[in-house]
Amino acid sequence: MMPLPNEIAPDAPDANDLGRRARAIGAVLWGSFLAACVGTMWFFAFINPDDLLNNFPEGDRIDHVGVYTLGFFGLWLLSALSASIALYLHGLLGGRHGHGKGQGKGLRDDRPGGSSP
Repeated sequence: MMPLPNEIAPDAPDANDLGRRARAIGAVLWGSFLAACVGTMWFFAFINPDDLLNNFPEGDRIDHVGVYTLGFFGLWLLSALSASIALYLHGLLGGRHGHGKGQGKGLRDDRPGGSSP
């Protein structure tokens, strides 16, 4: 009987484990995609693409689908940037206060005379 891969090297990383960075990228992209979907529907429920196109000369206009596409990808980029900044700041705060794996949760005041929850 052949041993299972876990029995050969129990400390070896699992091939199905994406890792922390890949999960964070997936969470940012998926969350920002959903936010862009809702934002596009909400924005274009109140704004008519013809109102946006009136400022351009007749030869430089794009059709309605192009306006919807640019709006969606613009909102996706904006929400992905926002989520990436939030994730970056969360990582900085977590690392600075020492809330890594296996350590306590919550905020701690390390100043002299500070309180600890």
